[in-house]
Amino acid sequence: MNKLDILIVMDPVETINIDLDTTFALALAAQERDFSIWITYQDQLIIDHAQPVCNTRQVIFKRQNPCFEWISENQRKPLDDFNYILMRKDPPFDEKFFFATHILSLCQEAKVVNRPESLRNAPEKIYGLNFPQINPPSIVTSDGAEIKYFLMDSPKGVIVKPLNQCGGAGIIYLSKQDKNFNSLIELSTKNGSEYIIVQHYLPEIVNGDKRVICVNGDPLGAILRVPDPGEHRGNIHVGAKVKRVELTKRDQWLMDQIRDKLIQDGLYFVGLDIIGDYITEINVTSPTGIQEILKLGGNDIAKYFWDNISTFS
Repeated sequence: MNKLDILIVMDPVETINIDLDTTFALALAAQERDFSIWITYQDQLIIDHAQPVCNTRQVIFKRQNPCFEWISENQRKPLDDFNYILMRKDPPFDEKFFFATHILSLCQEAKVVNRPESLRNAPEKIYGLNFPQINPPSIVTSDGAEIKYFLMDSPKGVIVKPLNQCGGAGIIYLSKQDKNFNSLIELSTKNGSEYIIVQHYLPEIVNGDKRVICVNGDPLGAILRVPDPGEHRGNIHVGAKVKRVELTKRDQWLMDQIRDKLIQDGLYFVGLDIIGDYITEINVTSPTGIQEILKLGGNDIAKYFWDNISTFS
């Protein structure tokens, strides 16, 4: 593969965890191919006379702390000077993120991974609802009465999630007997002003939440995130333990339902969350898990990412 110039739109490099961060692993794998790595941040994306540009610096990453070394001064560069742009800004999916995807959409030559139009149109908690056969029963609403009615029809209670967060933030379990129902819904919906997603609680979460990493529609590896006793969130950020796990026939069937749509929408790098028989989220903004998969004896997904990047369109 020819030498490429890569721009990564990410959170501050000072926040990188070298043992867990997927963006860091992707950058290291790109460096191994002698690609040039440039870093910018969401608020450094600019439209200048109808041209998308950014303020950026070239960087070298290394597996030690500090994990980066700047090798250029800050420069203003057209986005189309780069071969590929990785949009790896963590949620929240807010107005700033929304307009950043519009700036990225103006690129004519650079390929943005994942496709910015799809980042806007595939919010992680909702995108899976395009495939009713893969989801647990779910509703999206800001109406407390609708949520209460849905809860009454759920055998094991419900899980309430904000639409724009990650890492387990804001996720609540509600049972039919919960005396704090009204207060918790008011908090979650900000007094009815914001949509949330509510899903039937899946008891299989006690056995773990499976994260499956897909590149260009292919499931390449998985980890099982097992929550602590009494915890309903299978997120590493809130203490879930990680185990190696193999994909089942059901997992493969679930993947088959969405593969063509992922490729069509330019969602090259995706993380699926599977509990029991269902996909509960399709993560497209900055999915993680590839370092854990590799440490547990799975595929080197960062290497596969770059080996197959030419298939992305």
